Amino acid sequence: MADYSLDPEDQNSARTRVTPIFSWLRENGGNDWPTELLRLADGICVANDVGALLSLAVGEERTVQPSPARLAWMIRNAHRLAPNDGRLWREYSTRLGKDQAKQKALAKLDGGTSTGISKQFIFEGPTHADCLIECEHALIWVEGKRNDWLSPCIKWDVTRDQLARNLEAAWILATAVEKDFWLVICHEHELKHHESALVDGYRTGTWNAGWPHLSTETRSLFRGKIGTLTWATIFRHWPGLPHL
Repeated sequence: MADYSLDPEDQNSARTRVTPIFSWLRENGGNDWPTELLRLADGICVANDVGALLSLAVGEERTVQPSPARLAWMIRNAHRLAPNDGRLWREYSTRLGKDQAKQKALAKLDGGTSTGISKQFIFEGPTHADCLIECEHALIWVEGKRNDWLSPCIKWDVTRDQLARNLEAAWILATAVEKDFWLVICHEHELKHHESALVDGYRTGTWNAGWPHLSTETRSLFRGKIGTLTWATIFRHWPGLPHL
């Protein structure tokens, strides 16, 4: 039996919510718990069973690199980007350097690989999954929040938020194994204003600033893949969960 005893003063979402809850579900949730989890979430419609659980990555964040298409778009549009710290705006041109080196980097990225690209041309780092659930027919990316919130931007782009990055990462992983995908934000409290605005904007298609490098078709696909779910709802649905 797993030990879920926790420091009551600990407010870290990974330690106090994500890891113990999803570890318990893996051991005690039954065969259909991933499908049940999706159907509990607001904002998505899951008609088909996602199948049996194949793997659960929790407790150690899964890292996903940005796509070559994303990195190439940032190089080509560096003159339009705004950094989180406005004092860094001059560094775009400094980092891009000579045009010949930039064109070589773009040729690699346009060819579908970021391997061997100099760090000076990389304006976005990896993103991380708090919990990654792989089932027979789908991948579920869980973003767990307690007293923290979705990051609204990255260092080199004030419009590239955590929701956009993680949903795209889930899509990249799922596409590689030819499966469906979902992103579920599990949260403790009411979403912050900027979080609600991002979720609503991406769902309705009125805000797409986090995905300027993606096609209209892909952005449309993403609109129905964002679910929100409170931890309280999970506890009510699985009353056997340990008190946390």
